[in-house]
Amino acid sequence: MHTIFQPKIVVSENKRVSELEMMKRSLEIQLQEMAKTVQRQQEMIDLAKRDTLTGLRSRQGIAEKINALLKTDCKGTFFIMDMDNFKDVNDTYGHMEGDRVLVRFAKGLNKAVDVNDIVARLGGDEFVVFTPGYYGKDELRAKAQRIIRQIERELVAPGRLLRVTVSMGIASAPLDGTDYEALYGNSDKALYNVKNEGKNGYRFFSDISASESRCFEDVRPHSSLKEITRRLKERKMEGSYEVAYNDFEKIYRFMERNLIREHREVQCVLFTLDDYAGIDEAILQEQLAYLQHAVVSSLRKGDVTTKYSSSQVLALLMDVSGDNADVVVNRILEKYRMEVGKKEMRVLYDIQQLAASEEVH
Repeated sequence: MHTIFQPKIVVSENKRVSELEMMKRSLEIQLQEMAKTVQRQQEMIDLAKRDTLTGLRSRQGIAEKINALLKTDCKGTFFIMDMDNFKDVNDTYGHMEGDRVLVRFAKGLNKAVDVNDIVARLGGDEFVVFTPGYYGKDELRAKAQRIIRQIERELVAPGRLLRVTVSMGIASAPLDGTDYEALYGNSDKALYNVKNEGKNGYRFFSDISASESRCFEDVRPHSSLKEITRRLKERKMEGSYEVAYNDFEKIYRFMERNLIREHREVQCVLFTLDDYAGIDEAILQEQLAYLQHAVVSSLRKGDVTTKYSSSQVLALLMDVSGDNADVVVNRILEKYRMEVGKKEMRVLYDIQQLAASEEVH
């Protein structure tokens, strides 16, 4: 019989290797559990962003999702739609039947849209579809008709005497807006136009005349202050503060009178599309929309921008020196060139530092 003696140092080394293996295994188990926890949390977040009745996306997170897509490529079309006579369905057949109609509406909508579309139920019988990328008006007409026909086929129900039809408003980026809020607002105006003309159809915001669009402010529903402030708080501000020229002028005067005496540097920048004589008006509008989007999305929340004319955009850069203003402007022009591609026009710019108004002294 032979007895084998292991040196003490070898035994100690084997023990150390065994301990390290156990630690490694323990860490792997912990990492797996952490990964499962993260996955469960993500599933809960995703579930919270789903409408419990229809399974579509809910209002939560839809604006951020669409704005992120528009920031990458400012092209896309926003469809907003609801059911005509839906209140009559609830009143006549009850809310359970109303819920079944909403589920069928969502089913028809899912069948009609494309794989890359974002589809959501915002609440009640209000649904939206966002289609990324550029499509011609004929293609968008065909899509609107396809969506409406498919939904109405799903809404046919034996024994229900009331006919439920669909009305739709359409707005496209960048011409009708460069973010969710603008596209939602303008497509909603087009939807109201359809409702006002007898329902059961679709309308492009671009087809509404300027005089028609100006009257929409007068038809807002009577609301409480709590409802108004809730809607105001839902609007998340990204990029610079974009205003109408009259408001821009007031802000400019305010800065002259108050901010300049605090020794803060404010630069006023004018962007101008050059050599546009003879260019089709629609092309010029498209170019200006791309330029506006590049300006607004490239600046900070404290900066202010406005459309000055059909070929010019103004911006106020807060707390920016003259040297840094050139850097900011070059970043904006680079974004414009990237978004517009080969169709870019030459853009001129001029920078002037604000000086305190005489009444300050």
